[in-house]
Amino acid sequence: MPQYLRNACLVLFVIGILFMNSCASRRDVIYFQKNEYVLDSAFSVDFVKIKPMDRLRINVSGPEEEAIAPFRVSTVQGGGGAANQILYTVEQDGHIVLPYLGRVLVQGKTRLEVVGAIRESLKRYVKDPVVDVHIENFRVTVLGHITPQVLDFSTTDRPTLLEAIAQAGDIRINAKRDDILVIREESGKRVSYRVDLRDADIFNSPAYYLAQNDIIYIEPNSSAIQANRSTWYITLGMTIITVGLTILNVFNR
Repeated sequence: MPQYLRNACLVLFVIGILFMNSCASRRDVIYFQKNEYVLDSAFSVDFVKIKPMDRLRINVSGPEEEAIAPFRVSTVQGGGGAANQILYTVEQDGHIVLPYLGRVLVQGKTRLEVVGAIRESLKRYVKDPVVDVHIENFRVTVLGHITPQVLDFSTTDRPTLLEAIAQAGDIRINAKRDDILVIREESGKRVSYRVDLRDADIFNSPAYYLAQNDIIYIEPNSSAIQANRSTWYITLGMTIITVGLTILNVFNR
């Protein structure tokens, strides 16, 4: 067989493998293509609720610095006197212990509800207190066919699944969008949700608003799995073609 025919066979084989691994239809990748009416419907916001073992960074300030000082707890680093605020860990019964104020129930409350509760308690002792609270351990882990990373949402009151996916650089074109797995810890047990990003009804899913320590897993689709095998297929195909051509050359002599 002439050399140009050999090369042509090899090129056609490689193109065929690449073509089979690159197919993706519109219905597999377009977001919110089902139940679009949900996009124009009323909704309620599910704000983050504080849980046991959360770590809260609480800052208290006010116009009367001397009056507010007893209600602060901080450590001083170095000779410059820079103060670092203490992180308060929520106890198993849902309380934190604050200076002078004692035990404060925070479990099941939003960040702003805790701000309001502490502020009202401080008003008994100081004038116009300013309180700021952040959940320092609000982390979400993204894994799978996306850029794996741990995302920090400590300054966000209502992080969403779509925000996490966007911050991670969006899902790869050859990843499953119809079977996103969200694993969550709720009331001492682990629960899982399956979400279809192609369906606008995702906005009504319990997994749409994220919670502390959620795990998001993106599966590769069949073309992605095949693509990982393409190198092996191409190597095997080239070997078979080479052996076949060698045999033909032997018999054609």
